[in-house]
Amino acid sequence: MKKDPSDYTPGEQKYLARQQALKAGKPNAMTYFKNVAVTKAGDFVIGLTYNIDLQRYSCSAIEIDGIRHNDPMQWDKEGGALDDDLSALVIDSVHSGVRTI
Repeated sequence: MKKDPSDYTPGEQKYLARQQALKAGKPNAMTYFKNVAVTKAGDFVIGLTYNIDLQRYSCSAIEIDGIRHNDPMQWDKEGGALDDDLSALVIDSVHSGVRTI
């Protein structure tokens, strides 16, 4: 997310808010931050996990333009989308402590 914060999408703003809460040391901030990410289109990914056997990321929900969709989505280990009409995952936004299964 190397752009002016005034140009952030709702998903990028939400990700930044959680990142700032973590840096500020707010209670439970790590719990709320380590399993979220953002896509290159600026969508907010919720409930991110990494499957070691399948070598892919998946999520339980995604917010696109501020609207939550409870549809599981998948990305390969490099962040490439495995579902149609889905943006690639920004790998730099994936926390090193993301839940693995």
